[in-house]
Amino acid sequence: MTCLAALCLIGALAVDGDTLRAGDLRVRIWGIDAPERMDPYGPASSAAMAALIDGKVLACDDRGPDRYGRTVSRCVLPDGRDIACVMVAAGQAKDWPRYSKGAYAACNGSRPPGRR
Repeated sequence: MTCLAALCLIGALAVDGDTLRAGDLRVRIWGIDAPERMDPYGPASSAAMAALIDGKVLACDDRGPDRYGRTVSRCVLPDGRDIACVMVAAGQAKDWPRYSKGAYAACNGSRPPGRR
């Protein structure tokens, strides 16, 4: 598969519901917030991200580093779906309008009570 993005992630692993790791590179998914691995719903969010990206080549842009040194990126799956939108629609993350300016608000699907 040819990837023409600024960052092509192959074999990326989910750190949690909004962070990926590919080798030494840590990528923070732009525009969403997901629970940390140890928080309530954190394991489910992490597992959802892992299932979403497992074995796929991800095409990501580079929006610069965050305060923790992670590369902030918008990433899409090979079928063109935006990872952030998929996670929000599944109730595993929420739109973070402070950064996204509401870009993922329309992705909100029906979610179980108590989910973000």
